[in-house]
This record gives sequence, C-alpha cells and structure tokens, in this order.
Amino acid sequence: MKKKTQHESKYIIDFIIYFFAQLLTWSISIFPYAIRINLGANFFRLIISPILGNKKKIHQNLSHVMPNLSYSQKNELAKSITKNIGRTIFELFSPEAFSSFASKAEISGQGFEVLKQADKSGRPVILVSGHYGNYDVVRAKLKKEKIAVGALYKPMQNKYFNRLYLKKISSINAPLFPKDRKGMNEMMKFLKSGNCIAVLFDQVMGKGEPLMFFGRPAYTATSVAKMAIKYDALLIPFFSERLKDGLNFNLFFGEPISHEDPKKMTQYLNDLLEDRIRANMDQWLWTHRRWKVPPNINPEDYSTKKFLNR
Repeated sequence: MKKKTQHESKYIIDFIIYFFAQLLTWSISIFPYAIRINLGANFFRLIISPILGNKKKIHQNLSHVMPNLSYSQKNELAKSITKNIGRTIFELFSPEAFSSFASKAEISGQGFEVLKQADKSGRPVILVSGHYGNYDVVRAKLKKEKIAVGALYKPMQNKYFNRLYLKKISSINAPLFPKDRKGMNEMMKFLKSGNCIAVLFDQVMGKGEPLMFFGRPAYTATSVAKMAIKYDALLIPFFSERLKDGLNFNLFFGEPISHEDPKKMTQYLNDLLEDRIRANMDQWLWTHRRWKVPPNINPEDYSTKKFLNR
C-alpha cells in the first residue's frame, strides 16, 4: 500500500513539473523567437541556474584549469555561460524556429564535402563534437541537406516531460536512440548500414583514459575512436559555434581523423575542442565535472605531476 502511494505521489509531482514546463513554454511562445530565446536565457541564468548551483561548479572548473583568472573574470564568464545554456535549452523547445535559424548556418571546413561524398557512397560516418555552442545545429543543418543523422538521447525520468522532450528533439532530425543498451545496439545497426551518427565525447568516463585537457588529466572515453576503427567509419569532428547575436551559428567540419591508436585519436579530439573553447570560453558547458576523479580510480594516482611523468 505504501509503495502504491509513493508511486501515485511521483506521478502527481511529475505531472505538476510537466504542467509548469508546458505553461512556461506556452507563455513565452506568444513572443517572437528572438525575444523568446532571450527570455529563456535570462530565466535560466537568474532562476534555474542558482537552484542548480551552476555558478559554484563553473568557478571550480575555471579555477582548476585557469588559476590565474580573477574572481570577477570568472563571474562574468559564469553569467555568459549560464545564459548560453539557457539559450540552448529553450531553442530545443522551439524546434521549428530553431531549425530555421540552424539550417542557415554558414558551413566551413573540408570535412563537409567528405561527409556528402560518404553519404552518397554509403560509407558510415561518425560526427563527433563536445558540449559546445548548440550541438543540435548539425542535425538541423544536415536535415536540410537531406542527410539523416542518428543520435543518442538520455530519456528523462519524468515520463510526461520525456514525451514532450522527445517530440521536440525528434523534429530536428531523426532517428534518435535512447541512451541504453538497446538504443546503442540500434544506433550501431544504423551506422553499419552506411549511415551517419553524431556523438559527444567530452564527459568524464571512469572506464576512459586519463588524457590531457586544458593541461590537466581528464578521463575520456576512447569508444568513439574504437567505433570508427571497428566499422571503418569516417571520424569527422564538427563544431557549431553561436554567433554574437545569440541566434545564428557557424558550422565547422574538420578533416576526417586518421585511424590509428584510439588514445591518440581521442587526445587529438580533446586538443581540437580545447582550441575552440579557448577562443570562445562561454560556449562550452563548464558545469560538467569534467576533471573529477572517477570512483574507481585512486586519487593519489591521478595527480597531474604523476600523470605527466608516466
């Protein structure tokens, strides 16, 4: 009986959260897209971000890799970072307008022509990036180019909110696969069939390798590189960069990364991402605990000095 009551309470709470999310998105939908995104960005920065403790996380990460930054510099970056996070979130809840802006992104880099040729010939392609700019730009832009892009998504625990979320992100491009064993298997089948998938690689992974990122060891999964080698897929880095107006984007496709040692390939990806972030510090998701020591690792073996002396 107690279990049933707990379940009922969870459904009620989940529905209330879903209702208020719907109410919020509906209430700002009456405004033009540009105003809507700016309102969402400021709502996230001023209301949601303090609740999540984002400022503290951002300060900790910046202090870890850039100890020379002053407190006021970190504060200014925290404001811009949380605002950009808010923009990205609210863009996903206006998928039609977002896709319209994203599909106009100016493309640069030699990787785009390689991608188009691979799509025509049926060669598998893995597009890889980090949590930089709005990474869904690539899905919207390639939909306009008539290239299907498969991607993973993390299902929300709130089933009502998850339905809304999945409906919104699915309209940007398809197919989407849930981030679980079944979803991974389905995505691998899609890739092996000669299709394109887009993945992000820049979150801490306990089973990864302690590769360098901003001069510090950061555990990084090499699975993307291993996947590219296993399925003879082109591994093409991409970066969708937000422009100063906060609404438009540039989209860069790098040259395919040569298949060699997975650690070297992944370190190269870390270096590419770091270069992008250093040029536009506020466009990366600094709220990630990117440099944390995974629970399966001895902290004494994780120091930068010991790592560099290996």
